[in-house]
Amino acid sequence: MNIREVSPNDPVSQLALEGLVEGAPILQDAEFYTRDGSADNLKQNRTGTATTLFRSLNENNVAVPPSPVYLALAKKIASFDAKVDVVLEDRNEDPEAELAVQTRLEAIAHGFMLQEAFFTADEGTNSEAFNGLATLVKPAQVIAPASALVLKLGDDTVKLSQQVFVEQVMDIAERIPGGTGDIHMYLPGLMKARFTAVAKSLGYYSDELDDMSRRVERVGNLVLRSAGHKADGSLLLPFNKTVGANTKTSSIFFARWGERTGLTCLTSVGVKGRYAGQVGNFLINNVNLDIAIAEATPKSLWELRGVALEG
Repeated sequence: MNIREVSPNDPVSQLALEGLVEGAPILQDAEFYTRDGSADNLKQNRTGTATTLFRSLNENNVAVPPSPVYLALAKKIASFDAKVDVVLEDRNEDPEAELAVQTRLEAIAHGFMLQEAFFTADEGTNSEAFNGLATLVKPAQVIAPASALVLKLGDDTVKLSQQVFVEQVMDIAERIPGGTGDIHMYLPGLMKARFTAVAKSLGYYSDELDDMSRRVERVGNLVLRSAGHKADGSLLLPFNKTVGANTKTSSIFFARWGERTGLTCLTSVGVKGRYAGQVGNFLINNVNLDIAIAEATPKSLWELRGVALEG
């Protein structure tokens, strides 16, 4: 289920959800499943254990019984309050209207933090946080070239290198197991702009409107997304890593989201807003999202390091 399907429909919850999505658009890509309680043991999807296809006459097949793997997921609480002073009513203003405005503004601000957490959060350094993509990706699913992969911009003389870059990206996507959901590709914002231009010139680009009338950009069969930025405008996937002689490289993440499959999110009720009433001198809205992220299907999350725009 997507975040809108899993979240309550009351006005406070919907107001908070709209603001969070504005700051954290990755929420619209993620797929959620619900469980009561504070944690879940998610049974990881597995493949068969085929060793051979053919056999001789009167020979038994060799079958290997499964060994289920369970992922222990503890929900983490993303939370904020919005409040306004009740004295606004005495000044002939509308405190309820101001509370609605403040709730949306707080949701957007906390949405930027949530978007960052989806990529960089680490439970090892902050026990209250969930693990983001950079923490969840397995070492075997990190492509780390010896020298930077530069997406050049220029005339026909650089088309060969552009073609090679696009093909390398699409080759990584082929390693993600099949599923019902699209494969999303998250790039630094600046690289997304250039990658889009290159893909258009090479004939790989297409776009369409989804069922929410949002534009979906594709390169081949990949959904193209910017990883976004912080509230101050700085990139979430900055060009500040060194690969070989290039000191200005970044990463691209690939993910296939799914409900209890692929890369998935655990929650209780999605984004839940509550009007807490008057507490002291303030009217308060309280908003919570309990969440954990896990790779339910192995190899559903990949990282390509060492991508650059210059060098």
